[in-house]
Amino acid sequence: MGRKVQSKQNSRKRNSKEGNKFVQQRRKELSILVDKLLKLTTIFQATQYSTVAISWEHHLQIEAIIKEIVNIENSATKVARNHRKLNLEKYVNWLHEHGAKFEGVEISEFDGYELGLKATKDFAEGSLILTVPTKVMMTEKNANESDLGPFINVDPLLQNMPNITLSLFLLLEKSTPDSFWKPYFDVLPEKYSTVLYFTSEELQEIRPSPAFESSLKLYRNIARQYAYFYNKIHTSDIPVLKNLQDIFTFDNYR
Repeated sequence: MGRKVQSKQNSRKRNSKEGNKFVQQRRKELSILVDKLLKLTTIFQATQYSTVAISWEHHLQIEAIIKEIVNIENSATKVARNHRKLNLEKYVNWLHEHGAKFEGVEISEFDGYELGLKATKDFAEGSLILTVPTKVMMTEKNANESDLGPFINVDPLLQNMPNITLSLFLLLEKSTPDSFWKPYFDVLPEKYSTVLYFTSEELQEIRPSPAFESSLKLYRNIARQYAYFYNKIHTSDIPVLKNLQDIFTFDNYR
């Protein structure tokens, strides 16, 4: 009996060591790719003059690195599927509970557009349709007063770009099971129809448009931000950043 127990304990230790080695190897691979991504996006950002053709070639290089990063991150992260439509009632009740007021509208599904707001009656011009109290809004003030505050205070990018501050705060709160905003998170889509989710083939479709170059720039900026914050999160000694290490992925950030 004693030998069996000892054998099981030894097996668990071996599995634990192997698991740690895998995590360390994965992070090492990611770190190399992230550094490569940061250098690539930073060098191009510093270039004053470039043609659309050069921007496109550069985008393909960035996209190739991002694909490798996403493959590694997804292999180690279990993504729970969110059935957002099943959570709508809880979300609406949560809004009412905290002072939101709306009548004559409802959340409905639209073909090709997923969920949206639908009027169930006619409204006169200038009518008040809904009232949303500050309490249910996720604001920069919430982020500053949270555990993320110490990081915001020392990071120049977060101090000057509140949209990024809110992105990190949302990610942090979303990983908290008892978050105040959980009913809101539970109805968010898993992916969006922005250019950040376009394949290179889909981007090519808008190449004749002025939006093409803007789309490449947006993708490049998000890639650079991801690389910047990945390094910060994994090298800084601010306690809250340890909570972000396993959940800060490119898919989650974009």
